Amino acid sequence: MDLDNTGKEVGQIPVHLHSKILELFSANLYSSPNKAFEELVSNSYDAYAKIVSLYVPPDMTIPNAAIWVCDNGTGMDNNGLIDLWVIGESKKRNGKINEERPPIGKFGIGKLATFVLSRKLTHITKTKDKFLAVTMDYNRLQTTDPKGKQIFLSERELSEEEVIKLLSPIIIINGQNMVNFDLWGKNASDSWTMAIMYDLTPKAQTISEGRLKWVLSTALPLNPNFNLYYNGNKLESSKMDVAPLKKWVIGEDDKIVKDNNTEYSVSTWNDKPCINLPHLNNVRGQIELYEESLLRGKSQETGRSHGIFLMVRGRLININEPLVGTMEALHHATFNRMRFIVHADELDATLTSGRESVATSPGLSDLQTYLQRKFNEVRSYLMNYFEKEEKSRNPSYKLARTSVALSRRPLVIAVRKFFNGEVDDFMFTKIPGNLTEVQKQTILDELERELFSEDGIIKEVEIANLGSEKPIAEFNLVERKIKLNQLHPFVANFATELQTFYLPLKLIAANEILTEAFMIEMGIDSASIRQVMGRRDELLRELTYSDNPNTVQVAMRLKDSIADEEGLEDAVYHAFNNLGFQTTKIGGNGNPDGEAKAYLREDGVKKDFSLTYDAKSTKKKSIKAKDASLSANVKHRNAYNANYSVVVAIDYEGATESESSINKEAKIQKVSVMRASDLRTLVLLAGPREVNLAEMKQFLETCHTVLETSAWIESVKNRVVKPKPIKELLETTMKLSREDPELPYLSAIRVKNPILERYSLSELRTLVKSLESIVGHMISINERDVVSIQSSPEKIIQALDTVVRTVPPELMEDYIKAFETKTQTP
Repeated sequence: MDLDNTGKEVGQIPVHLHSKILELFSANLYSSPNKAFEELVSNSYDAYAKIVSLYVPPDMTIPNAAIWVCDNGTGMDNNGLIDLWVIGESKKRNGKINEERPPIGKFGIGKLATFVLSRKLTHITKTKDKFLAVTMDYNRLQTTDPKGKQIFLSERELSEEEVIKLLSPIIIINGQNMVNFDLWGKNASDSWTMAIMYDLTPKAQTISEGRLKWVLSTALPLNPNFNLYYNGNKLESSKMDVAPLKKWVIGEDDKIVKDNNTEYSVSTWNDKPCINLPHLNNVRGQIELYEESLLRGKSQETGRSHGIFLMVRGRLININEPLVGTMEALHHATFNRMRFIVHADELDATLTSGRESVATSPGLSDLQTYLQRKFNEVRSYLMNYFEKEEKSRNPSYKLARTSVALSRRPLVIAVRKFFNGEVDDFMFTKIPGNLTEVQKQTILDELERELFSEDGIIKEVEIANLGSEKPIAEFNLVERKIKLNQLHPFVANFATELQTFYLPLKLIAANEILTEAFMIEMGIDSASIRQVMGRRDELLRELTYSDNPNTVQVAMRLKDSIADEEGLEDAVYHAFNNLGFQTTKIGGNGNPDGEAKAYLREDGVKKDFSLTYDAKSTKKKSIKAKDASLSANVKHRNAYNANYSVVVAIDYEGATESESSINKEAKIQKVSVMRASDLRTLVLLAGPREVNLAEMKQFLETCHTVLETSAWIESVKNRVVKPKPIKELLETTMKLSREDPELPYLSAIRVKNPILERYSLSELRTLVKSLESIVGHMISINERDVVSIQSSPEKIIQALDTVVRTVPPELMEDYIKAFETKTQTP
């Protein structure tokens, strides 16, 4: 494309660059790459365009890469192009002003913002069936003369054929026209202008799409007759996804105006309420307050959502600054929940040349004072709201307002029975074992008094780390405090879905404690109570793991989420679940990403163990040893009383070198360092190659370096794949579940079938775990070796065959051989 020379020269446009403008450039007045787009779209707005199309190529480094903005505004004739390139002066505000769309341009230097993105800028414009073009080559403006330099730009006239040939390669991207109106042809717009930036600078490569979209949708005038498109897609005006807690309209039942009526007055502007300050009139807008902080994500990439948005003539002038001018910092906890949208058009007179701030003036000072007072009003409302909400969200407050017969008397009776020796022990309530008779009576007297007190018996419900194997909660009788077990799988895995101060989980915990007290009150024996409460706890754990993804899905997650921090954490969590662990997500500063507990029985002996794990994501090909933070993993292991610790990442620098930093430190710290790809392989191999928890324990005990963990997994590949008694196991389990009133323990299932008796309990346990990892909740086994079957053998076999057909091709034969469901010969 020859944007510089296409067309017939019809005139020359003088451009004089003053030394003052050079100073502005040297001071980086327009250092932001987004500024160029804002200025060009502002020009479109001032040209009364209804549609503006903007295109930014995904790769700025390709040959002939070009960024452009095209609008269907009034276009420019010869005089318009001359005015365009008068630097330091704008005629936009001469003559009568359109009140519905007041012009933004004021200084006549905005187009120079394109200087930061490109070395060349071409305008092509249509008006009265004539196509004109002019090109600015910024390289021609270089000068050391303090008086500046004058150059002449060639004004060219183009035919429609030349325009089509010139612009088609620019606007047609992958077969799609990126201009959202017609530039030529039968339905062509009567007038239009396209500004094309090319010969791009390195600064162009720093453009952040998210940040740019935010600037365009938030910083520019919002007008129903002004539609902006980015790479073919319409940009909607910036709106909050969540409804505000409360909204205040400036000038509408305005408390600050009423309290300061000698300074402020209420008026209307275009039938909308506004206020008049001593030196600034027609201030209007609204203040929105949100329950949660509006600070989210990386603000430099997506733009801020909180603070003061000061609009002058419909345009945001403090894009990056949440305050206005030299205002003192406001209390951040409240300020981060607020959006002030303030229109103050009279500040236009004191707007700085960069149009991103307002010079100090009496009017600005008045506005700052009003906003400070309004902020204090909103903060007072928020504090009162939180005080009320805190009570309504406090579980002890709620419990104290329930029936005495439900939340108080059962606890008193249960404790009295325990002190009288009628109850052996509690599962949830903790009572000191060395109390004297006097101390016991004191406790009972206090409980009796609290039966009808305003605060009740349970004074507080807090979150604590009691251990993943412990019940969901415990009640400390002496402190009158319930501790919700944050490491219980049910709590850990559903806490992220219950953002309201854990309230539902805290109430579930209180219900479990009171249920135990109810049964004691009813005279049920201790053994039965423990059995019932134990089964309830078991159900909560099964509810947690009932919808875990199958082996192939876990492997896919590990493959797809290597560079995604949250995705990799989630994939590693599911990987350990799939390998037979009961895994709990933890996370947060100073904590591991999770804990995995293994319930292991060998020859009837309990050999449980646990590990902490951390997932280290990166967009690079590997991480450094220091970024693996192995010493922190050791602290996590010790803090959670775990036996082992594991780190998973895409790869590690020096992974294949035995004396590398990562391998040496892994050996010293005894942390098992794994590649995500190796963990994926292990997940896929565990079923057909019969990797059980005892072997996982050996792996964690002996393999720490990347070389060791990788070699161990490679050795699993070399195991012989053997057929398994799947059909016999499923049919025998189903039969026993239907015919025998006792729970179907694995040992009982084994002796009911001669084929199953050929296999050890350990082998059968591994088989059930493998089936569970592949077909999910259809079959499972708990730490007591009770096998649960939720579907018919036929449906399980069908599901098994379906999953087997989705495994990677290189493992298909192994899976078919390992999980074929032919009946074995007795």
